[in-house]
Amino acid sequence: RAVYLYTAAHQDPVVAEQVSGADADLAARVNDLLLPIVKGVGSERAYQYLTESLQTLGGSGFLQDYPIEQYIRDSKIDSLYEGTTAIQAQDFFFRKIARDRGVALGHVAGQIQKFIDSEAGNGRLKGERKLLATALEDVQAMAATLTGHLMGAQQDAKELYKVGLGSVRFLLAVGDLLIGWQLLRQAEIALAALDNGSTEPFYQGKVATAQFFARNVLPELTAVRTVLSNLDNDIMELDEAAF
Repeated sequence: RAVYLYTAAHQDPVVAEQVSGADADLAARVNDLLLPIVKGVGSERAYQYLTESLQTLGGSGFLQDYPIEQYIRDSKIDSLYEGTTAIQAQDFFFRKIARDRGVALGHVAGQIQKFIDSEAGNGRLKGERKLLATALEDVQAMAATLTGHLMGAQQDAKELYKVGLGSVRFLLAVGDLLIGWQLLRQAEIALAALDNGSTEPFYQGKVATAQFFARNVLPELTAVRTVLSNLDNDIMELDEAAF
């Protein structure tokens, strides 16, 4: 939800300036950049986490007596009718990053780096900030790798296949980076509230959720970076008869 709100904030130049310091032109670019994240990552992660939630109910969760069974079926359409995730991923890279020359992505990365460098929270999120910094480096390396394949397509058109093969992983990785960033921003606010005497479990939950995500999800981006750095066209060159 925080990523959605951050995106929506850049649809209004006045609000965007307050949120990230973006002027009207940059705000429009950031909004365009993040729309595939909202659509593609939002739909994929919703379906993923709903299916994981079903597991906690065991076999009984699959019965129509429980609403989650319907939620799963209903949520699946989200990754299809707004354009499949692969389409969102290619739009994200080719139109929102490459055509934009990385302007919007660079702005958002700068905002994340600014948060990483801050010392709010009395150092209690220091470890999580370090994990976020690594995730940011991983995403930037992925973007550079895919850009290299795009440039290489000027000599060998088949290099574009590698962009297609890695684009969905890249989209989801950027989404996880943004989610981790926003969760840690929320945790920072929650810590301040707890320091001021609040005992609300809501704030404690915000901190715990951010820490869990940073420690358990963000490190996975390093593996994705490795996958993208070793892309090849072997699967694309396989004879159709082999399928």
